[in-house]
Amino acid sequence: MTEMLDPQDVERLLRRLPRHRPPESLWEAIQAELRAPARPVPLMRRAVRSPWLAAAAVVLALGVGALAGLYRSFAAPSHWAVLPLDGAPTVAGASLTQAGDLAAGQWLVTDSASRARIAVGRIGTAEVGPGSRVRLERGGILEHRLTLERGRLEAVIAAPPRLFFVETPSALATDLGCAYVLEVDDDGSSRLHVTAGWVELREGDGVSIVPAGLVAEVRAGQRPGTPYLPDFPEETREALQRLDAGTGTVADLDLVLGALHRPTDYVALRQLSGITLWHLLQRVAPAERGRVYRRLAALSPAPAGVTMEGILALDRPMLERWRRDLSPMWSEEAVPFPIRVVRRMWEAAM
Repeated sequence: MTEMLDPQDVERLLRRLPRHRPPESLWEAIQAELRAPARPVPLMRRAVRSPWLAAAAVVLALGVGALAGLYRSFAAPSHWAVLPLDGAPTVAGASLTQAGDLAAGQWLVTDSASRARIAVGRIGTAEVGPGSRVRLERGGILEHRLTLERGRLEAVIAAPPRLFFVETPSALATDLGCAYVLEVDDDGSSRLHVTAGWVELREGDGVSIVPAGLVAEVRAGQRPGTPYLPDFPEETREALQRLDAGTGTVADLDLVLGALHRPTDYVALRQLSGITLWHLLQRVAPAERGRVYRRLAALSPAPAGVTMEGILALDRPMLERWRRDLSPMWSEEAVPFPIRVVRRMWEAAM
């Protein structure tokens, strides 16, 4: 076995070892290094040392990537593709017998026997019916705009809201994520029928929000009309037009209220009737607002903070609060939650 050393012997051996002093130049070098100004740390090294800075760099990279993706998805090319469906429509005065392009400022014209389909940038399509005149105004990352001078246009759009616009002689139709048919008569009057999502019709300070399943009309020189059910009888539509124009009577309001669905009907139909009533609240004579209010409250009770007195006085915040409470009514389509979030963020930014 190995013999263990006595601790006292170890201590005596250590004392016999030679001792050395460090050179003075070593201390001088250390002091010079301490007196020297601090050298900047490279950005990447700082990012590694700072978790918050690293996280910010990641968020910035993700944001830039998302913006690049949005640009690639929604930015419209300078020329939109046009495909003849029937006959030979013309683009800028030249007959189109096969696929071609439509540039900004050019007219697409169809006669009574021709139809065409326009690719709305990269976000959808617009089918142009017979006897129509359509002009491409502009396309970009924030706006795709057409002018429908007359005729029929059927649009199907898959994009955030307020990206696609169609201007007519009587109103501006703003897509809020939808599909719709827009018709313009020779006198400039417009008729909108929304089949999915919803559309905003605007002329001056007059606005109508038209959801899937409803129709709205705009007479030339007048504000957008109240949305109504497509099966309204002709006499009821005429009564509604008079109410929108401010010349309606109690008998006209009776006709419209009689054509609307009652609280005992299917929920979806009650919702559509509620949208008509919400618009009517702001358009009937003050003496008749109470009737409209009570009918709407029976279909969809007013949310907290909204009073009858405020609505009868057309208090804007209360009206908007009730509109937001009615928001599920504005669309009958099933939209996934992430898409709804993106749409709301885009609409708020716009």
